[in-house]
Amino acid sequence: MTEGLFPDLKWHHVGFSVNDIKAAIEFYGDVFGMVVEDRKYIPPIDTHLVFLRRDDFRFEIFQKAGSTPVPAHRQAPNTDLAEQGTKHPCFSVGNCQRALDILHARPDVQIIGIIRKPGDPMIAEENPTLGPDDPRPPAAAFFFKDPCDLIVEIVDAQNFPT
Repeated sequence: MTEGLFPDLKWHHVGFSVNDIKAAIEFYGDVFGMVVEDRKYIPPIDTHLVFLRRDDFRFEIFQKAGSTPVPAHRQAPNTDLAEQGTKHPCFSVGNCQRALDILHARPDVQIIGIIRKPGDPMIAEENPTLGPDDPRPPAAAFFFKDPCDLIVEIVDAQNFPT
């Protein structure tokens, strides 16, 4: 592997703009165990920001007065791909179906697409929870909308490279 132009390069953060920074702090703290690392208000641009951190992974979240909501086509994984740019954060877990069941039960989460076999397209399911005689395989990956309408992906660590 090449070091490129910057041999000391390390991951720092990814940024998101939301409509409710307090809801984002609570959600990402509760769901992913992220804690507030730094918080600021930038008066010249009327923007609040917070850095949330878990280990070496950070989200920089902004709440800007007068910002516009995420357009509908950016709130679904398949249609979001039609527009270039940053797409979504993704986390891997040891049991994707269990994560899907837990998040599906939350009132502040909307499951918007599931992959049951790697390589298959993302599809919406009315009830993603598997019953005892359910013929569907466990989820390999899924997308959900958080309380601020950002899309997030969860993948099963066994099915995707880490």
